[in-house]
Amino acid sequence: MNDGSSGNLIWAILAGVVAALIGALIWMGITVATGLHVGYVAIGVGALVGYAVRLAGKGSTPIFGVIGALLTLLGCLGGETLTVIQLAANGTQSSFFEVLNRVDFAKLLPGILENSSPITYFIYAIGIFEGYKLSIRK
Repeated sequence: MNDGSSGNLIWAILAGVVAALIGALIWMGITVATGLHVGYVAIGVGALVGYAVRLAGKGSTPIFGVIGALLTLLGCLGGETLTVIQLAANGTQSSFFEVLNRVDFAKLLPGILENSSPITYFIYAIGIFEGYKLSIRK
């Protein structure tokens, strides 16, 4: 997976996954702390993931951009999911992990997407584009 000239996909994926998880946790922290749904965090998640993929993967082909874009999307959806779980835990006086064990993820994600506004999708798209663009080494 590493021919020397096109970068290292394994390192790119690993770094991107870690960055997406960190971005999701930051997303949850900002939303829970402020009580506001701040979709602009998607742009930050895209930048974080993109730079992580670029620095670790050192790739100059479009596949690195695709990895960055997909992991940015997962980071954004992960942030939304973690936020819903944390807010539910706060509202029921349960622990995060108690709520996590009871979550029906098959219903949670469609519910999140149904309750998102068109501007949220637009901001996600900007974040995903950032994740793509910043992942490719020039």
